[in-house]
Amino acid sequence: MLTLALLLAAADPAKGDFQVFGDWAVACDNLRACEMTSLLGDPADWPDDGPLTASIARDAGPQGGFTVEVDADKTTGALALNIDDKPVAHSVSKESSVRFGGADAARIVAALANGKTLTLSQGPLTILTVSLAGSSAALRFIDAGQGRAGTVTAAVAKGSKPASAVPAGNAAPRIAAQRASGVAASVSVAMRAEMAKLSGCDEADTDNDTTMKVDTFALGGGATLALLPCGSGAYNLNTVPFILRGGKAQPADIDYSGDGSGEAAMLTNAWWDAKASTLSTHAKGRGLGDCGEDATYVWDGKGFWMIELRRMDECRGSVHWLRTWKAEAVYR
Repeated sequence: MLTLALLLAAADPAKGDFQVFGDWAVACDNLRACEMTSLLGDPADWPDDGPLTASIARDAGPQGGFTVEVDADKTTGALALNIDDKPVAHSVSKESSVRFGGADAARIVAALANGKTLTLSQGPLTILTVSLAGSSAALRFIDAGQGRAGTVTAAVAKGSKPASAVPAGNAAPRIAAQRASGVAASVSVAMRAEMAKLSGCDEADTDNDTTMKVDTFALGGGATLALLPCGSGAYNLNTVPFILRGGKAQPADIDYSGDGSGEAAMLTNAWWDAKASTLSTHAKGRGLGDCGEDATYVWDGKGFWMIELRRMDECRGSVHWLRTWKAEAVYR
């Protein structure tokens, strides 16, 4: 069994608080930080350059404030954010999106709770139109998730209780992690054959040809991560992670993965970042990338522990996947 050197989180990373209300998806993570993002309807109505959305985040705790980010479709310069055609805030777009914080963000949230449509405009040109159907319910979900309901800090479920009644955010679980070092071991023909048997993958999915090579990465302490191909589609490549030590290969221990054979975990579109010493995955529900799940893990010398999980359960145009799990890596 894996060891968690500093603090073992009691929550199950797979069970994040994620809901959809009308045209909005919302989630709160294990720290009580919450995000919501707009969803689109018929793809035939999407802009030619792809879907454009608005997202809102709120920090936990009595003083937790809002951040509003709206796609600007490559438009730069001064922009106005409007609720039901009434200007609520102004800002300048520099990188295809515009962000609002502080009093501007609070004013936007207060207006959209009872609004029908959010638009972003530059003079007479409307750049983005977002349905606000379900946004009030999503904000109420955040009020409840952060313990704000019935307090003066709530966005929708307002009450007379003071801000001091709002609980602080939870501390992030701290996970002992190791920095990557050393040189990756190679995978022999015999070792690959043994890995294929242990993986539970179909034989055709572990075919030993140049297009399905086993990628290897040095972890340190004599350990190597090996990613064995285990089937692919138009936009997803599945791999089974193994740990190589002393000329032997064993399926890697991973505390959470979305799929697997029962004997071994399976990762989708996995990659190892040697500089950050993290293993990441990005499983897309479809080619557009507007739904799916991605996760980031660290290595503690025995197995991999997840430090972030993001999800988007609805394939409705938003590429802003919502965080449902967060931990802090402590490197030694």
